[in-house]
Amino acid sequence: MTMKILYLSLSYVPSRRASSIQVMRTCSAYAQRGHDITLVAKRYDEPAARGGSIHEFYGVAPTFRIDLAPRPPYRGGGVVYAAAIGRRVLSASGRVDLVYCRDLVGAAIAARLGMPVVLESHGVPETTWQRRLWRHAVRARSFVGLVVVSNALHRELERLQLLPSNGRVVIARNATEPFSGSEPRPTTSSPPRIGYIGNLYENRGLEIIVELARRVPHCQFELVGGSEHDLTRWRALRLPPNVILRGFQPPSKLHEIYRSLDVLLMPYPRDGIRGPTGGADSSKWCSPIKMFEYMASGVPLVASDLPVLQEVLTNGENALIVPATDVEAWRAAIERLLHDPVLRVALAGKALSDVRAQFTPEARASRVFDGLGLDG
Repeated sequence: MTMKILYLSLSYVPSRRASSIQVMRTCSAYAQRGHDITLVAKRYDEPAARGGSIHEFYGVAPTFRIDLAPRPPYRGGGVVYAAAIGRRVLSASGRVDLVYCRDLVGAAIAARLGMPVVLESHGVPETTWQRRLWRHAVRARSFVGLVVVSNALHRELERLQLLPSNGRVVIARNATEPFSGSEPRPTTSSPPRIGYIGNLYENRGLEIIVELARRVPHCQFELVGGSEHDLTRWRALRLPPNVILRGFQPPSKLHEIYRSLDVLLMPYPRDGIRGPTGGADSSKWCSPIKMFEYMASGVPLVASDLPVLQEVLTNGENALIVPATDVEAWRAAIERLLHDPVLRVALAGKALSDVRAQFTPEARASRVFDGLGLDG
């Protein structure tokens, strides 16, 4: 059955933020199931996206519509965007079959109007008013179900008594498509190239990478990503000469970069992980897109020992897991991967097969639609 779905996001589009990548891939996967999707997002002017379409920037097919609403950067801009969301929900009432939300305000408005609502959560509502809106949405008679991105987040919402009245919850982690030509390779570059791909926010464990570069001078460490502000901050530091800041690359170009690297690092700290606007610490329940892209690349990865990451990663099977702050353990893991081609291929191959089996956008869409009975 084809449904008309209004997808309400909080993402800036087009932008460098991981949330916008996840939203675009989700809409693409839902459209591939034959549904009529309209994505509502915050309008943004990303210089790297100029000269092409938004779909091309993200590397997804133009199979769904994008409706960009204003979100002014000044104080009160969030209210302007919430009002725009409200108008779109009101206009869609009676015209769509489902309102799929990563926007809590939109979910509450749609629930108030008696529209079928799915809420996807990547974190816990922090403030009193957010929890009030949350409870209103998930207890509404028209509420279809809740999608969460980790077992840890499900447990936390249960502890806070924020699960839906109807009991419908689906755990659907983030996802990515395997890159073309991503079969693992036993050989390494000369010099070996160690990579980190993602944002350069504070408290992402990047200090570990800088220290590793000092301890492993025969390797080149490449940091790919970052806003101009963050790049300026890092360039002002006295970085070792074997640390390369490659800057932001469009999502559609990342597969080429992944294939040029020999080891990937995911040095998340044990606490204090926050997004570009701050907000709650997500280290207990996050489901980083970076992790799934790393797994899909065919390049072996080393990750810090966050319990939530180990819902997906298993030490010695599809990754090497090391204590988050133990620089010597990180160094030993890198050296082990560089000198053991059998291990390199085994870890990268298992990670790739895990993505193909469980963590593609299509597999995620099936988990959501089947788990909530949406196709029926």
